[in-house]
Amino acid sequence: MKFAVSGLVSGLTGATLGVVAVLGITTGVQQNSIPAPETTVDPGSSLANTPYGSR
Repeated sequence: MKFAVSGLVSGLTGATLGVVAVLGITTGVQQNSIPAPETTVDPGSSLANTPYGSR
């Protein structure tokens, strides 16, 4: 009968760790936003937003 208790405890522990792993992976995958690019050059003064030296 002792083996049944240890088996149940092991199963419960495995299920709990599985749920925690799934929730952690899901949270990590959802954070996939790309930050907005920084525009430091006037778009009208350069070709393809590429900064140039003094002209």
